[in-house]
Amino acid sequence: MSTLSIYIVEDEKLYANQLEILVDELGYHLAGMSANSDTAKIEIEDIKPDLILMDIKIDGSMNGIDLASHLLHQAPLIFITSFDDEATFERAKQTKPYAYIVKPFDASNLQRTIELAFNKLKEEEDHDWQKDLLFKDYFFVKNRNRLEKVSLKEVNHLEVEDRYSTIHSENGRKYVLRMSMGEVMEKLQSSEFMRIHRKYTVNLHKIRSIDTQDNLIYVGEAELPISRTHKDELLQRLDWLQ
Repeated sequence: MSTLSIYIVEDEKLYANQLEILVDELGYHLAGMSANSDTAKIEIEDIKPDLILMDIKIDGSMNGIDLASHLLHQAPLIFITSFDDEATFERAKQTKPYAYIVKPFDASNLQRTIELAFNKLKEEEDHDWQKDLLFKDYFFVKNRNRLEKVSLKEVNHLEVEDRYSTIHSENGRKYVLRMSMGEVMEKLQSSEFMRIHRKYTVNLHKIRSIDTQDNLIYVGEAELPISRTHKDELLQRLDWLQ
């Protein structure tokens, strides 16, 4: 599991500190901070944060709007600025930000805006999941009031019980989804995962060993049963020597 990350571009120290504190209180990861557009551009392209909080009047060769234009599609962006005139807003709108907040901002309002931005990002990924998997190896899971980013490579196996599916990750974390196994598999669209039982799907890269006599498979610290209907298919998909 990887905590969603936020990068802050702000040249006013008071607001920069307020934003840093807010990101920490919300439980997100501060990917980086800069008051300079040139530094921010380099770092954002390298770090690839999940969200950017951007002031418009910043140091460097570009203002926030110009910087946002260079960072199109890098990450969702929220402008936080003291400019409330129509001309600046119209220019900023061309960069397609998720929101435009005028200083002084209300912390609770900004919190809701960040949550809405991440929710919208999740909806867009759900809308074209298979296409996104060509570029991304993660998905979002709702955990209480936050969306958490889970890497496919960190998932050991999936377990289903009635209409609920549980994701078991390699670090011991569990995520319960209100989805059937079929619905989860349809969204994953990944050849790395295979169903081995009516209750279990495994990440093929996480298999430690297979007991072909007792029909058991060991994934991470878990011992899982293999159904007879899936055993032959599993063995055919694995490279193994006799």
